[in-house]
Amino acid sequence: MIYITVKKKLKPGTADDYLAAARPFLEATRGEPGNKWFEHYRSVDDPDTVLTIEAFDDKAAGEAHVASEHFQRNLVEDPAKQYVAERPEILYVDLPDRDGWDEMSEF
Repeated sequence: MIYITVKKKLKPGTADDYLAAARPFLEATRGEPGNKWFEHYRSVDDPDTVLTIEAFDDKAAGEAHVASEHFQRNLVEDPAKQYVAERPEILYVDLPDRDGWDEMSEF
């Protein structure tokens, strides 16, 4: 499994506009065969920070995502990019022996 978190600092007061503009990309990504999940979350401490949490079955599914028509189009004409204040940060983790979530043992 490939697990990715992207942290985006947005221009003040634009989070709702960002989320609306990013919605078509979110929906297209969710429709990909190897996508496990793709979600946006707003920070409870900073409403101008959005995290995108995404996962793919494996490296091949991640590569297919990057090669997809909607991803390539988004590189050129991303309607949400205008709301991003600075270069996003990313965590990319390849977990080859994982297939998804574990149950929380402390619960």
